Amino acid sequence: MSQVTRRWLALAATAGILAGACSGAASTAPTTGPAGSQPGGSQAAQASGDFSYPIDADPSSFAGSPSDDPTQQVDYELFGNAGLVYLDNKMAPQPGLAVKLPDVSADGLTWTFTLRDNLKFSDGSPLTSDDVKFSFDLLASKNCTQNPQTCSDVSQYIKSVTKPDPKTIVFMFNNKYAPFLATDAAAPILPKAAIEASFARFQKSSSAVTASDVKAEADRISAAMGAEACAGDNPPASCDPASYVAEIEPLLQKASVSLPDKGAYTTDGKLDGTTYGQALIDKLNDLNNALSSSAIDQIAASLRLLDYIKPGQFVGAGPYTLSNYTAGQSLTLVRNPNYFRNMPGPAKVYIPIIKDSATASNALKQGDIMFQYRVDSDALQSVQSDPNLTTSEFADFGYYYIGFNMRPGRPYADKNLRQAFAMCIDHDKTVAAATDNQGVPIQAEVPPASWAFNPDVPKYTLDVAGAKKLIEASGWTLGSDGVYAKGGKRLSSTLYVRAGKPQRIAFAQLAKDQLKNCGIEVNVKESDFQAVLMPLLRYPNNFDTYLGGWTVTTDPDDSSIFATNQCPTKANPEAFNLVCYASAEADKLFTEGQQTFDQNQRKQIYYQLQVLLHNDAPYYFLWADKLHRGYSKKVHAQPPESIDYTSPLDYWNMDNWAVSAN
Repeated sequence: MSQVTRRWLALAATAGILAGACSGAASTAPTTGPAGSQPGGSQAAQASGDFSYPIDADPSSFAGSPSDDPTQQVDYELFGNAGLVYLDNKMAPQPGLAVKLPDVSADGLTWTFTLRDNLKFSDGSPLTSDDVKFSFDLLASKNCTQNPQTCSDVSQYIKSVTKPDPKTIVFMFNNKYAPFLATDAAAPILPKAAIEASFARFQKSSSAVTASDVKAEADRISAAMGAEACAGDNPPASCDPASYVAEIEPLLQKASVSLPDKGAYTTDGKLDGTTYGQALIDKLNDLNNALSSSAIDQIAASLRLLDYIKPGQFVGAGPYTLSNYTAGQSLTLVRNPNYFRNMPGPAKVYIPIIKDSATASNALKQGDIMFQYRVDSDALQSVQSDPNLTTSEFADFGYYYIGFNMRPGRPYADKNLRQAFAMCIDHDKTVAAATDNQGVPIQAEVPPASWAFNPDVPKYTLDVAGAKKLIEASGWTLGSDGVYAKGGKRLSSTLYVRAGKPQRIAFAQLAKDQLKNCGIEVNVKESDFQAVLMPLLRYPNNFDTYLGGWTVTTDPDDSSIFATNQCPTKANPEAFNLVCYASAEADKLFTEGQQTFDQNQRKQIYYQLQVLLHNDAPYYFLWADKLHRGYSKKVHAQPPESIDYTSPLDYWNMDNWAVSAN
């Protein structure tokens, strides 16, 4: 759904993309007793055909906790349910690699997990507390290259991670942190031995370059792309990552670092130099950090450069392992015979990359795929009427929004303009028209499916006259062309929206027409996710308005998106506060929510946050989906489990799905 999430709830998200303490089901810290559905242990797999489902963009990396939805969907097969805990279809935390939910000290600061017996990775090597500690040490590193929010959580809230014995892992927290159980505790556990061996190979091969040469190149490019001119209307070529391709490629090759596969950055046979160049810069920065660091920080920095994540060499603990990946086309996964929960049914999982949701729905109807994570409204009726398919409907834990870049110098850094923008749109009617009545209008960041949803957040109201008063109060004057202007600059922005997403595009176009009546101009630009949007959504965030979406967890803590310290920076370019919202009041409420275990008390805190975020308007909040998924009737869960078509976490037991011959 979104460009990024920390959460495993997104398929993490899932990660998240990527529940609070006990997923909101209890008012105290988690206790020792597991609840709900339990893993059945390894068992013989049912006879099954191969399984297939699409993703809508190339995965970004298979090195640990992911940030984007396409990678999270694949990673659910590679890592899913193989964290210390996972969420079941009732959104309750269940023991994963741990034999039970953690023992928690009376003060809420010490959490002790006990691992299951005889755990193994896909290569047959043992999985012990040493791997768990190693995985969380990587997340805590200053050079963490995994999901930015998971990295931030672990480094900020966890005081220490210790391993008293091979089956025991102990987390000590600086302060109470209620969301940990079903967010960060679900992070993938990585294979220490395989990564250290891969890192040793990397050290040997990268010795052909010097740390000083790599640093000089990385610093020079960073300075050029961070120049003030790059934030202007006509940035010079030095601001475009494409201009550095010719010089970075040979440097990486000299260090024996694999270049990004150009297929992931090619559309209709044409390479997008900007996104390919940015991928090279990312590798250069990882190399620079690795060569200039030591110990665990060196491994953390190099994680995305290591060969252990390549097809055929990948090592994980999830139900499948990576067999083949052809950028821009497809992935193939094969069954992990050492998976702890059960023996997966399909021997192979085929994952084509289908960017357009309507094309994916056609593939589902034709039997080319067997599951579609999201069936959009334009294809819903035809999918529902197909006798060979089953569809589900449920409230989504996610939402769409228009984000306003609030960095100094940007027009929407002015709160008056942000509020005016929302006042120019007939909110509910526009949502209904854009989504074919499949969207639930929202006014704040907590979706209606959540236990923390505040029904009393002020509603958006169409008020063109009031909007113009706010704009003019900020010194803007209506021009002869019908667009406000100030200091020689028109109140105009490009509204970026993901291509191939008809509901988002429809809303953007409808909003554009209504905003004209207020003297606000937006130019809707339908853009490829990897080629255009991903670079925009990282530092220095060169956009004014962006229509996107987030998939969230059942826990209402959205500090990863709105906390001041999550604004992307040169040091943390992929942080999630894309609009750079800064509020001491919001930060205080986020902290209170994180440190409160009682659900009723937490609810009141998040009620306040929703009103604050609505009024401050870093986002114009749009809608939450009535989500539909499509399933071939050949797909079923192996007994005694079943597919829960009423749950947003229907895929919680995808590791146990099988495909019938007929």
